[in-house]
Amino acid sequence: MCVMHGRADQKLAPAELVAKHLEAIGPAEARARVSGMKIKGTCLLTVRQGGNGQVDGEAVMASQGSMNMINMTFNSPDYPYESLKYDGKKFVASQFRPGLRTSLAQFFLTNEVLFKEGIVGGILSASWPLLNLQDKNPKLEYAGLRKVGGKQMHALKYMPRKGSDLKVTLFFDAETFQHVRSEYERTIYTTDQQRIPGGGGILPTPSSPRSSNARINAFEEFADFKSEGGLNLPHTYRFELSIQSEVRPALVDWIFNLTDFTLNAQLDIGEFSERN
Repeated sequence: MCVMHGRADQKLAPAELVAKHLEAIGPAEARARVSGMKIKGTCLLTVRQGGNGQVDGEAVMASQGSMNMINMTFNSPDYPYESLKYDGKKFVASQFRPGLRTSLAQFFLTNEVLFKEGIVGGILSASWPLLNLQDKNPKLEYAGLRKVGGKQMHALKYMPRKGSDLKVTLFFDAETFQHVRSEYERTIYTTDQQRIPGGGGILPTPSSPRSSNARINAFEEFADFKSEGGLNLPHTYRFELSIQSEVRPALVDWIFNLTDFTLNAQLDIGEFSERN
């Protein structure tokens, strides 16, 4: 194992970091057996700014090839469901009422590259680009050791081949090389008002003119790793979205507790279509 001391002149090559990460997931033969994934569990939404309250429900994460989706159903008439789908060509996000989308749905519509690249969900998705870098061919840059939440992590900057306005940084545990965090950053300028994700808690508020830029920050966290089908996979998944805006600030997070893993699921392409 390569021992890192965090000095600027001691860089870990991206290829070496990815190779160690793949080893942390499981043996090559176990990874190769995974043709599709369907994972179920519970989810909890907490609105911390731009509204308040909690709502719980159920979640399904499914993926195969470049197709990827996350569906959530909630025990709330104000927020009955959330559906995010990429069928390999087109990304769609549900409207829970005509013309209304949540801040989460609008975030992914604005930054659909996360679904198109297969980044969202990390190794909980068969579309995870680090499983097959030749397919996506991104630009990877090692960004050194960073301390996050009191733990040392290797940081890896990810830039899609066709570029993106969204800054993506992936974090790997310095000891296990498990992927434990992804961070996303973007600035929405005043001249680009139509692309601002809606905040306002569960229901987004109407669009309003803004006098300053908005800053979008989001992160995913992965924890509670256990063996499933020969692979070491996280069973707790958290997504937090922060919108720093004069008009519609928001801070919302979703926490999934995953319990049912099907790693060789044969999925129907219709499951990823807009009509379902």
